[in-house]
Amino acid sequence: MHPVAVDAPVARLPPEILTLVFSILSSIAPPHRSQNTQTPRRKSTSPKYKDNLGWLNVTHVCQRWRDVSLNEPILWASDIVPPSVLGRLWAAEFLARAQNVPLTVTRCINDYYPGSLTDTQFIGANLARMCAIMDLRTKNLLTFCTPAPLLHTLNIRVFDQAPLPDGLLGGAAGLPNLRHLSVFAWDVLSWTPLLLRQLVSVDITISKGYVPGAILDSMFAALGRMPALERLALQLQLEDTDGVPLTLPPGLRHLTMRNYVQHELPILARLALPAGIRVRCIADWPVGHQADLLALFPAMLTCAHATAISRVDVKQVAADRERSQSKRDVVVGAWRSGETDGAPPLVVQFSGWEGVPPVLKSLASTHLETLAVGGDMPQWFHALRRASRLRHVTVKDTAVRRLCAGLERAPSILPALSALVVDVRTLDLRLAKAILVDELPRCLAARARSGNVLEELEVVGYIEDEECVRALQEAAPGLAIRWRWKAKEGDYWEAVCDSHSL
Repeated sequence: MHPVAVDAPVARLPPEILTLVFSILSSIAPPHRSQNTQTPRRKSTSPKYKDNLGWLNVTHVCQRWRDVSLNEPILWASDIVPPSVLGRLWAAEFLARAQNVPLTVTRCINDYYPGSLTDTQFIGANLARMCAIMDLRTKNLLTFCTPAPLLHTLNIRVFDQAPLPDGLLGGAAGLPNLRHLSVFAWDVLSWTPLLLRQLVSVDITISKGYVPGAILDSMFAALGRMPALERLALQLQLEDTDGVPLTLPPGLRHLTMRNYVQHELPILARLALPAGIRVRCIADWPVGHQADLLALFPAMLTCAHATAISRVDVKQVAADRERSQSKRDVVVGAWRSGETDGAPPLVVQFSGWEGVPPVLKSLASTHLETLAVGGDMPQWFHALRRASRLRHVTVKDTAVRRLCAGLERAPSILPALSALVVDVRTLDLRLAKAILVDELPRCLAARARSGNVLEELEVVGYIEDEECVRALQEAAPGLAIRWRWKAKEGDYWEAVCDSHSL
């Protein structure tokens, strides 16, 4: 950073404003250690890693900025730096300057990297001052068997097969303010430490293995004794899907279930859902199991809890979970039907996924109201020919051209379509302009001649261009157009501008 002149306007900002700016900067540019990519003259004199101070560079700009940043405890407490990031001295400096302000850890603490064991010890030694631990990945949980009276948020990942210690975080008595708990485990855990009546949200993930019936019963018994619980997320596989209903707290309002497609309905069938709850199902669909996917949505829409299901997300994954982060993964989101049948509204979101069209075609005529397509898929537009209730469509990338060509050839389909969002942010500027000046206006004109008039159009990612505006308005007079674009200078997107209802 360059020095700031004493008479510069930014140098006259009140300390409160500067503190707010520095706080935003600390979330954007946290201190970190990165790989040293410089080519040294002698290998022995160049460190493998280099320290990046991030927002701490504001302390070197001018004396006033230094005084404000060094004397504001909240800046040092909101994202405490553990020893593995910049070393023990910086960790001690953060602690000292945070004074008595409760501490927050937002970055990953992982036992698998050199120096991270000292991070675990560092967090454990200061646990009484912690108010939030966002991403703790550890194999050494015994360090945390002490009270944490200020802790309100804990996100913990356990990578070994040992159960959670019975005295984790001092037990229920040591966590009087804990409200949000997220536990990720590779194997089945002991649920005794999780009997916390004041919890508002719980997220439990068992990555591998089936949960035995006894463990499952004890877990839901614990959840049933949490009267304040409003949000629950579960990812687990049952050892036996038959058994007594699993009771949830009466105050629960949001339930998220994550599993393979074939395991979603059996688990849902065992849950005794309270009135007024909304259920979101996130289903992993292994490649090659299209039959399970084709059976999922019809069965889900006719199950006993159909009116409670508000969202379904399907993620295409490789044949095994270890490869689930490969380039073959595509997220498909949100499938909901219309309120007229007593079911929640249907939203479908596709992104370049070859297994979608058969499912889309089977449900389009009766349920589909809102559709978002990212990328392009063969036959996806053809599957919409019976979508008589489709009202709102969002298209991006190459799917924009597919939609324009399809509606121009068959302007009478999608009679209920009234709102269209065209996202061209990832397209070449010349191609984007060609679509907006030529292909989209031809599509809208054909629709208008057939009596299907579009009411609203939103263009995302292209600057408001006079030629584009004129072509669109001439094709569909009276059309309300909204432009959302970013002004580009060099390679840097620096501002967002809107123009409403031209």
